[in-house]
Parts: sequence; structure tokens; C-alpha cells
Amino acid sequence: MKITPNVVVKNEDARYEITLKNTSNIESVEVLSRGDYYHKDKIEYVIKNNHIVFRYNMNYLGEFLVKVNFTYKESKSVCLYCVDKEMIGLRPFKGDLHMHSVYSDGKTTPFAMALASLQAGMDFVSITDHDTYEGSLEAIKRVKQNNIDILVLAGEEVSVGGKKDMSIAQGNGHILSINANRSIEEQRKNSKKYEKELQEIVEQLQKEDIDKTIDLFHYAKNIWVIKKIKEAKGASILAHPNWVYRDGKYHLHQAFYKEMLKSSQLDGVEVFGEEKIKEYNNMTHLTAMQIKNKYKYLAPFANSDAHDSDHEVGERFTIVFAKEKSASNITDAIREGLTCAVYKRENNEHQFIAKDELAQYVYFLIKEYYPKHNSLKSRLAKLYVDQLINDESFDKRIDAVKLKLKNHTNAFFFDTISIKKK
Repeated sequence: MKITPNVVVKNEDARYEITLKNTSNIESVEVLSRGDYYHKDKIEYVIKNNHIVFRYNMNYLGEFLVKVNFTYKESKSVCLYCVDKEMIGLRPFKGDLHMHSVYSDGKTTPFAMALASLQAGMDFVSITDHDTYEGSLEAIKRVKQNNIDILVLAGEEVSVGGKKDMSIAQGNGHILSINANRSIEEQRKNSKKYEKELQEIVEQLQKEDIDKTIDLFHYAKNIWVIKKIKEAKGASILAHPNWVYRDGKYHLHQAFYKEMLKSSQLDGVEVFGEEKIKEYNNMTHLTAMQIKNKYKYLAPFANSDAHDSDHEVGERFTIVFAKEKSASNITDAIREGLTCAVYKRENNEHQFIAKDELAQYVYFLIKEYYPKHNSLKSRLAKLYVDQLINDESFDKRIDAVKLKLKNHTNAFFFDTISIKKK
């Protein structure tokens, strides 16, 4: 049993169509809200060309069921979701904003990483090589040259303490620069200017209520990176804040972590990161509690931190709610905290970190929207690879899959204009 649309807006009259193989022996059709225990309506409907057609105005947010009861057999039901007027204008985009290529310590090319991300169902991706911008620019160039249907954002993983911090834990950690219009590492090469700007930050920090155990000049490096990302119109995401490094210490000094949350200058924090090195304290709980209850809400992220195109891509990802799939819209949504971090566990189970309403919505989307979305994205990626290998055009087949993707999205989400015209 299928129904369209699957996502509707609260207090708006929507026209629904249920597709059934057999529409005989229907006794009744009911609407039940999961959120409101007592909400249960028996509704009027008509049958047109083996479709059950009805109109309904849902006045409860969250997941609900449409249940078709039969005279001689068990009922069938389908899940739907009701959102507010702000959310109905946004679409979910699946992405990964932390991975590496041969431009740093990765094993494959930036373009291969982008194709692998598409195969894993991503709508957007960023190649964030250590202290270099070039890998992401190469990915953007190759994706555009080959007309690949994935959005690539410029990116860089900045070793805050300097390049040596990549291999020696100095406590400054790493910060992802996403969609900035220039490299952060390149700006640090002017050592005189860099040292002068650090000193200016130290002078400002001395006027603030900072943990007295912190070396201000050392911590100023973190604030400098965040400021430079902001000046370059990018989004700053704190990478793996509780990563336990080889010497048994956290790669990021935890006092620095708390001060960065307090400063409210970051745009996001990874709450699910690379799993090969175990993170011994509960990063998700720590981050969620600190940013929700005490300081500015920072967008939560799950990123693969993949170093190879066939390893870990797709295991962790972030759903971003934006008006459209563009670098500026994705970046704006990050700044507004409209993200949900998702970790795909064994047996196809998922763990979610976000504001409650977003996490519940994403849970529904993972169940109902993304299986077909991921399948079509994977098919699209395979067609692109076949096209590149065989050096021939598969445009007709690619366009057909892209049309299926578009139709799947258009049918799934309520359109306040076109549906009212029906």
C-alpha cells in the first residue's frame, strides 16, 4: 500500500491518494496520531481507478497513521508525518563533511571520494584534507566537468596547532572549514601577520572570563581559526572533540572544548566521528547537554572521516534541512542548527542526535523516504562510473534515474500550491 503525499503541513487541507492492488471489501479508513493518544478519526473517501482518495487536515505535529480496515481480512496502514509551515518549505539533504584524499593522508582521489559518497546516497559532500584546500577544489572541478549530480563544498581540516599537530597531540584539536572562499592554512603562512593576530586575540581573551588554567596564547590559535573561517564566509565545525590519541590523551584539550562552546563562535560539532579509535567518554551526551542547556545551540554532525572510497563512507552522515541543494543554502542551514547527525549501526539500526523534533522527523525519513532515495542515488553513481570507464554517453539512462529521484521527492512532500489546485 502506497500513499501520497507522505509529509504534510499542520492545519492545511491536503488531498491524499492511496494505491492498493485490491480496493474491494474496504470497511473504513481511519487517521490516528502517534503523538496524541486519543486522536482517531474515521474519514470519508471515494475510490477512483483503484485509488482511495480523500482530503484531510492534520492538526497534530509528528508521525501519524492512515489505516485501511477491510471486512474480511486484517487492516493495512501507512506512516505519514506532519510538520509546521517553516519545515514544509525545507527539504532534507544527506551529506558527509569530513573525508580525505591523496592530497593528504587518504588513499584515493578527491573525485573517487565524491563518487563513493554519491553511491552511499549523499546529496552533498566535502573533501577536507589536512591543512590543504586543493583536494576539495579538485573534486569540485572534476564533478562539474563530468556533470555528476552531487554538490561538493570546498573544505579543509585545519590542524589548529599547526601542521605538526596532525601527528603530535598538542591539545588544539582540528576544525573543519566548510564552504570558505579561501584556504585557512594559506593565511597562516604569513607568520608575522599570524603572530600579530594571535596577540590581538590574547589581549581580547584577557578581558573575558576564561578558565584560568588555560594558556591564552595557545588557546588563541583555536579562536584565530574560527575567525578566519567566518571571515571567509565558511562554516566552522569542530572535529572529533573527544578523540583519544596515541599517547592516551584527548587530541583536543577538554578545557579548550568547553571554552569554544561558551564562545558561541563555532557553527557545529561532530557528535559521531571516526570509530577506529575508541572515544572513552560519552561525546554525544557531553556535547548535547552543553550546547542545549548552557550555551548557543551548535549544529550536530556525523561524518565518516573516511580515508578510502570503500571504507566507512555511508556509516555516518548528516541530514541538513535547507531550501535547496546549494552551497549557500546548506551553509545557512548549518548556521541555523538545522542538522541531524546519524550513525548507522549494525542490523540497519540508526542512532540520531539533534533537537527532539528534528531527530523524530529524521527517524521517519530514514524509514520511509531514504530507502528509495539511496537506491536511486546508488544506481546513478554506477551509471556515472560505467560512463567514465566505457568512455560513452549514458545520458538517457542517467536522466531517467534523475527524473525518478525528482518524482520521488515531489510525491513524498506536500506541495501547498499544486495540491490545492487539484
